[in-house]
Amino acid sequence: MARNIYSRLHLCGTLVTQSPLHVGGHGEEVDTDLPLARDGAGQLYVPGTSLAGALRELAARLFGESAIDELWGYQRNELGHASFVVVDDATIENSDQVTVEIRDHVGIDREYGAAAEHIKYDRAILPRGTKLSLRLTVDVAQQEKRNQSLAMLAALQQALEAGEVRLGAAKTRGLGHVRLEGGTLTEQGFGTRQGILDSLRQANGAAVPQTDIEAAKQEHTERSCSASCRKQVPQTDIEAAKQEHPAQKRPRLTVKIDWKPVGPLMVKAGFDGIAADMLPLVSGCDGKVSLVLPGSSVKGAFRSQAERIVRTLKGIDRPAWLGADGKKKFLDAVKLPLINELFGSAKQREEEPQLGFEALQGTTDAASVTTAAPEEKLLPGLGALGVIDCFGRPCLTVEQWQKIEAASDDKELTEAMRSAGLQSWSQAYHVAIDRWLGSAAESMLYTVLEPHCTQWEPLSLDVDLQRLPDELQLPAIALLLLVVRDLANNRLPLGFATHRGMGTVCVERVEIAGADLPEALGPLGRVELNGGRLNDLPAELRHALNQAWRKWIEQNQEVPA
Repeated sequence: MARNIYSRLHLCGTLVTQSPLHVGGHGEEVDTDLPLARDGAGQLYVPGTSLAGALRELAARLFGESAIDELWGYQRNELGHASFVVVDDATIENSDQVTVEIRDHVGIDREYGAAAEHIKYDRAILPRGTKLSLRLTVDVAQQEKRNQSLAMLAALQQALEAGEVRLGAAKTRGLGHVRLEGGTLTEQGFGTRQGILDSLRQANGAAVPQTDIEAAKQEHTERSCSASCRKQVPQTDIEAAKQEHPAQKRPRLTVKIDWKPVGPLMVKAGFDGIAADMLPLVSGCDGKVSLVLPGSSVKGAFRSQAERIVRTLKGIDRPAWLGADGKKKFLDAVKLPLINELFGSAKQREEEPQLGFEALQGTTDAASVTTAAPEEKLLPGLGALGVIDCFGRPCLTVEQWQKIEAASDDKELTEAMRSAGLQSWSQAYHVAIDRWLGSAAESMLYTVLEPHCTQWEPLSLDVDLQRLPDELQLPAIALLLLVVRDLANNRLPLGFATHRGMGTVCVERVEIAGADLPEALGPLGRVELNGGRLNDLPAELRHALNQAWRKWIEQNQEVPA
């Protein structure tokens, strides 16, 4: 049965990736474990389901689940209805020219500090600067519902333009950050005869106001409807809708760390070079390539340091159930109270202790945890902390980097680096010493192309406080600030070969900004820490964080066996 439609609202524009993006697809590929989604013609695209899921989740946090069910649809037992929202598949601009990258991932064994067994995998990603079309349509059934729909679209547009929406996989490990450009909010009216006729006319029909023409120029992603059948929504209507249906608060923190490397710093690429055996990892950046410090690498280093802090203060050596090898050993070793909520946790099995719930209850009695209510027996999954990929400067053209990769000898490599303006980089020779003869060990000579004097973007962290229970917000922020302090005090190197002289960083300034913060964290709304010194925190806030941190440690103190 057809539904009566009063009007139709459209949100259109271009989503530009601010970090690499991975939206997985079906099937297998020879060169990667996790391939990208492709349509029936073999073209790269982002399914509308992926976009709709991310946008609905954001809309639900903004306006509440009940209000969103009315627009986005729901199904509960015998009740429900179809969605009034349609999100089209996002095509990729010049998809045949986009270079798909393969990025390697590995887990670090907490006991040995080496690569963990069975945790090695790779995924295909779209580079930074990839452009995706966005087309979202909302059917308004009644005139009375127009403002509600308009308020939701206006809030989504604002969040997309601010870069607050993440898509795809590994959203808290550097991937999936997008920003809306050229966004337009338009409306088709079906409540009057003239409105229906305007919607049916072609582009050469009635004269279109200049404002509609300018909006149509921006709507380059629009395909199925002519620009003349739209009228731009007045700003007064948008503001009135926002006042009538105000968005809910979304408490969050952003931490920007201005830093520079003291010596060479890089993440090793997943393949060997020719003249140089080990090359730094680079990634696409707005049509060029640049050194990159993946968010997964930074978050992994931060998490390892946070685990050491928690284990030291609680006296935790290793989990009592840690006896398996391989993947289970790794996943069990990284489960710790407060760490799970802040950094995330793999899906929890019911027969294992629920450390995330222990932190909330202040108990280490596994029996009391497993008898909790079903909805309380799950670990948080996605963590509250997200880290975006950090890119270095300068950017190189694809051709310049290909010459460096393809250099067949030292002379050719030196010339390729000189032509790319990388005279400060060096090819370092390494050799292992035979412990018996005291000479160079056989087959143990290798070279590393080390980047020196590289400028880097600030490290960008964000904390979604909605994913932290109220009782854990202050302790979690205290733990994160302790890790930032250790980074500033040269206790936390980043990247490759950190035990061999590389990866040391110098923190120049830490800027913390917040929005919709609870009263206890209000002073963090705008804070600047010179050199990462925690003494620059407001005295009242520093005292509150200390008290909450000490209380959490006492409530969750591990009892020695």
